Amino acid sequence: SVHGPVIEAVEGDRARIFASNRLKAPTSVHWHGVLLPNGMDGVAGLNQRAIKPGETFKYEFTFRQFGTLMYHAHHDEMTQIALGMTGLIIVHPRKPIGPKIDRDFALLLHEWRIDPGTSRPNPNEMTDFNVLTINAKVFPATASLVVKQGERVRIRIGNLGPMDHHPIHLHG
Repeated sequence: SVHGPVIEAVEGDRARIFASNRLKAPTSVHWHGVLLPNGMDGVAGLNQRAIKPGETFKYEFTFRQFGTLMYHAHHDEMTQIALGMTGLIIVHPRKPIGPKIDRDFALLLHEWRIDPGTSRPNPNEMTDFNVLTINAKVFPATASLVVKQGERVRIRIGNLGPMDHHPIHLHG
């Protein structure tokens, strides 16, 4: 399934994340924006040995900052990201600042090339995508962002597609 789960934490929380590789190829997890020890950064071949098929690797670090962060596979990453091995991280501030947020939405965008009659996206496509998903759903299956008039809303948008950007707009 895609994408990985949304990881939520509070600033200062200690995380212990077990990555079990059930692929036929090696993989690792790279953490975008997370301040962490170099050995936990998940760049296979640079600061971590790739997680081989059938193996499990334990990532352990403390979330030292709050915000919207992301993670993705980082071994043969163009293929693994193209197949949806990405996810969002939401780290809430230990001491909230500013006005209270009434609704907090997290949207992970992804583009795919899916040819008729195929059973999986084409991970080799780099420019001619034909499907856009928001949280792994295609319109009209995407969830509406329903709010009441006067509510203060935060919309977190993540995009780990390494090849393209997508325009979006809000109605209403």
